[in-house]
Amino acid sequence: MMRSQIAALVVPVQPFPGETKGSGTDPLSPIAGKSIYSWIVDAALAASVRRIGIVASSPSVAARSELASRSDDAFVEFITPMHDVTETLMFAVERLGSELTLSDSAHILVLPAEAPQIEGDEIRALVDRHISSGAAATLLAPEANATGSANDEPVIVRDVAGRIVSISDASETAGILCIKASLLIPALNRTVAPRWAGGAPLAEIAGVLTEVGHMVDVVERSEPISIISSVASRAPIEMELRDRVVRHWIDRDVKMPDPRQVSIDATVTIGKGVQILPGTVLEGATVVGDGAIVGPNSHLIDATVGSRSHVPHAVVREADVPPLSKVQPFSVLIAGSGTQRR
Repeated sequence: MMRSQIAALVVPVQPFPGETKGSGTDPLSPIAGKSIYSWIVDAALAASVRRIGIVASSPSVAARSELASRSDDAFVEFITPMHDVTETLMFAVERLGSELTLSDSAHILVLPAEAPQIEGDEIRALVDRHISSGAAATLLAPEANATGSANDEPVIVRDVAGRIVSISDASETAGILCIKASLLIPALNRTVAPRWAGGAPLAEIAGVLTEVGHMVDVVERSEPISIISSVASRAPIEMELRDRVVRHWIDRDVKMPDPRQVSIDATVTIGKGVQILPGTVLEGATVVGDGAIVGPNSHLIDATVGSRSHVPHAVVREADVPPLSKVQPFSVLIAGSGTQRR
């Protein structure tokens, strides 16, 4: 498969942030150390997608800088939403490559902007199945009896022969859609919700193609893909992402006696033979050198810990802990404060 013929669009499937919230708290703020968009872009890149458009009404300067500073060969573009879904995605596809809609072998992967927990392996499997099946579109959707579904109505309805009869949206969960690029805009033009008030109707796009006789494949997921639609719905997704970061470092032989009591941002770097003790929080651009021991009950923000140092019961912000040193318990070290040793 030519991955150069796969492009991705990251689109909101809920109303745009800021249009319905009154709390002043943005549920789409950075999560587990990275912007939500970075998590999704990383998943797409892991699936070998190299052209990615992000539809966002007001991405932060930090989110733009974070993606602009990437060192890989990906093309990542932010697209400001226009009046309606069709107009915006038409422009987005044009930005990613006008030739996409002219080729029957080009495909668009549409990813929900509010689901940063989606993993690259799942995206890759969906794209591979879509290409091999020859379907006009392939939708990843929850099973009819998936745990956590918003209601009892199935997203996918089949006849007795197993053929898809209809596809509907599930309001509290998200799908992923892979569609032939030449069909995306025509299908959008036939949907009943062209404006952004309810987000991009991914399942409805697949349903429209089914209605007009195109072959649509469906991958049913035992667990629905939850979306961040409020501050409350953000919490379990953030826990999942933080658990993923902790597992990543455990798999690389970082010792954690109680991983449940450790929080590590995705932007942290940890060396070999490190121990992270309970009650420890590592944030930002923190770097922990080989053989260091951090914790218990330490909080490091943008800190550097030298090799084989020990930082127990301490707060270190934007400061360096030299190699082979031990910070006095209950110290607070900030940039320019020096290091307290015992």
